[in-house]
Amino acid sequence: MSLLRVCTITRGERIVRWAAAVFVAAIAGSAATTGVWALAVPALLGALLLAAMAITGWCPGIAATESADAAPNTLGIPEARQRIDVD
Repeated sequence: MSLLRVCTITRGERIVRWAAAVFVAAIAGSAATTGVWALAVPALLGALLLAAMAITGWCPGIAATESADAAPNTLGIPEARQRIDVD
């Protein structure tokens, strides 16, 4: 199980993430030139995160929830996320 899950994102979503990264990096650069380091450093980190998301397709909101040993639901009906044995 990997901590860096890859989403199925489209080319358009990657382009939007790149555009957001460039925009946030511009804000970081502007804040750095005016001496507002409390805004520049988090904005730079956010820009780097957006760029990494655009390159790799990483989605921070998706958690690994698959479990092969999941208990059946209260009615005892097998679900698609569980192994189903047909005997």
